[in-house]
Amino acid sequence: MQEKKELKIKFKTMVILLILLAIIIVATLAIIINKNKETKGNPTVTGSGLADMSTSDFSMKFLKLENKKENMVYSPLSIKYALNMLDEGANGNTKTQIENVIKGLNLTKYNPIDDVLSLANGVYIRDTYANVVKEDYKNILTKKYNAEINYDAFRDATNINQWIENKTLGIIKNMLDDHTVQNPATNMILVNALAIDMEWANSFDTNDTYGEDFYLDDGNKMTATMMHKETKNEQFGYYKDKDITALTMDLKKYDNTQLQFVAIMPEDNLSEYVDTFTTEELNRIIENEILASETSYGVNISIPKFSFDYDLPLKEDLMKLGITDAFDGNLADFSNMADTSLYVGNALHKADIDFTERGIKAAAVTAITMDITAMIDDNRTKPEEIKMDKPFLYFIRDKETNEIWFVGTVYEPNSWDEDKEEYR
Repeated sequence: MQEKKELKIKFKTMVILLILLAIIIVATLAIIINKNKETKGNPTVTGSGLADMSTSDFSMKFLKLENKKENMVYSPLSIKYALNMLDEGANGNTKTQIENVIKGLNLTKYNPIDDVLSLANGVYIRDTYANVVKEDYKNILTKKYNAEINYDAFRDATNINQWIENKTLGIIKNMLDDHTVQNPATNMILVNALAIDMEWANSFDTNDTYGEDFYLDDGNKMTATMMHKETKNEQFGYYKDKDITALTMDLKKYDNTQLQFVAIMPEDNLSEYVDTFTTEELNRIIENEILASETSYGVNISIPKFSFDYDLPLKEDLMKLGITDAFDGNLADFSNMADTSLYVGNALHKADIDFTERGIKAAAVTAITMDITAMIDDNRTKPEEIKMDKPFLYFIRDKETNEIWFVGTVYEPNSWDEDKEEYR
C-alpha cells in the first residue's frame, strides 16, 4: 500500500510538472509570435517616419571623418548610389567590405523634375572594353538603378563631363580631368550625379540683406552677408536650449517632393559638437522644433549667405571605413562586373552649394573609376531671435522620407565687403 501511495504521489508530481512546462512553452511561444507581429507591422519603410538609423549614421560618417574646421558640403545620397552600383559587381571579401558599410541602407528613388531636381546614374565604358563587361551586370544597373550605359573612346573627359553638367542642372562643370579618363588602365567609370535648384517656400527679401557680425571659430569676427526675415509662417521652425540654436526652413514642394534646410549652431565649439553629434540628436531637434506659426510674435531670422564647393577625399575615407580590398589590384574581386581583373583606381566626390535669398542650388557627383589590375515659451512680447552668427552644421533633407541629400558645415560665410555692391 505504501508503495502505491508513493507511486501515486510521484505520478501526480510528474503531471503537475508537465502541465507547468507546457504553460511555460505556450507563454514563451506567445511572446515570440507577438514580437514577430510587432516587427512585421513596423518595418523600415522608405518614405515614412524618422530617418532610418543606419541610413542616418552613414550620412554622418563623412562629416566626422572630414571635421577640419572648414566649409564643406557632400551628398551621402550620391555616395550611397555609387557604392550600391559598385557592390552589384563585387564578390567575395570585396563585397563583404562594401556591404559592411552600406548594409541596411535604403535607396530612395526620385523622379527628375525639369530644372528643379535631378538624380541620375551612369556608366561610361571604354569602347574597346565593351564586350568584357558582363551583360548581367549592365542589366542590373539599367533595371535596378535606371543607369545609362555609355560607350566612349576615352580620348578625353569631354563627353563624361558634359553628361555630368547636364545631370547637375549645369552646376558642376569639368568634374574629371583628361588625365583621369586617358589613363590606359581605366576602362569603366561609375557615376552618380544629383542636383536641386529649389526656391524657398517663403523667400527672403534682398532689401533685408546687409552686413552683420559673424563670429569665427578662432575668436575673431567678420562682416558677413546676412539675410533677415521676420515671420510667423509655418514653413519656418526653430529649437533652442542652453547648448544649441537650430533653424528649419522649407523649400517649395515640387510634385510630391519637399526638401527642408536644417541649421544647427552650438554655443561652443562646432568641431567638438560634430565629433559627438548623433542621429538621435538630429531626430530630437526635429521632433521638438517650434513652428513660427505657433509662436506668439513669430521669429526674427538672421542667417548668412554662403556659396562654395568641396572635394571630398572619398577614396581615403572609404578605406578608413573598411573598404580596402576594392582598391588593391591583388585583392579586389569584381568578378560579377567583368571577365577581367578589375579594381577601383579612384573614388571621387565633389559637391557645390549656393545658399541665397531665392533658395538653394546644390549638386554633387560621385565617380568611381574601374581599372584593369594588370595595368596598375509664449510670453514673449517680441519675435524670437534666431541668429546664426557662429559656425554651424546644416542638412538638406526630404521632409517626407527623411532622406538626407546634403550635409555640411559653415565656418566662414560670404563676406559683405565682397557682396555689398550687388545690393546697392
